[in-house]
Amino acid sequence: MNSPVATPPVRSPLDLVGIVLSVLCVIHCLALPLFATGALAWAASESVHLGLTFALAGVVLLVALPGYRRHRRALVPGLLVAGVAQLVGAVVLEGALGGAGGALLTLVGSAARVAGHLLNLRLPTAHA
Repeated sequence: MNSPVATPPVRSPLDLVGIVLSVLCVIHCLALPLFATGALAWAASESVHLGLTFALAGVVLLVALPGYRRHRRALVPGLLVAGVAQLVGAVVLEGALGGAGGALLTLVGSAARVAGHLLNLRLPTAHA
């Protein structure tokens, strides 16, 4: 009796990039009070926030659909898109949310993106 052989997952280097960027986003968010003055004040600038947001969104766009096509699990693009939406919300609503609210939204979004990238890396290929 032959049992089906699971196809090993295809590992995308972009998922690893997404994980690294998401972790950098968390570090940036948590260390932001330290950056507010001094030689690292540039790290607290709006351009850094926007740059990280666009980089993370770009990686998600490049991995979400191909990953879904490979493993057919809607949870992965759902987590990735939700994570980016939370990050965009934190950036856009920064003034309304306050520092703690923006940080919380960023942390939750980063956790969703990391989970989505990890699942994308680990899920096996679906067979039609």
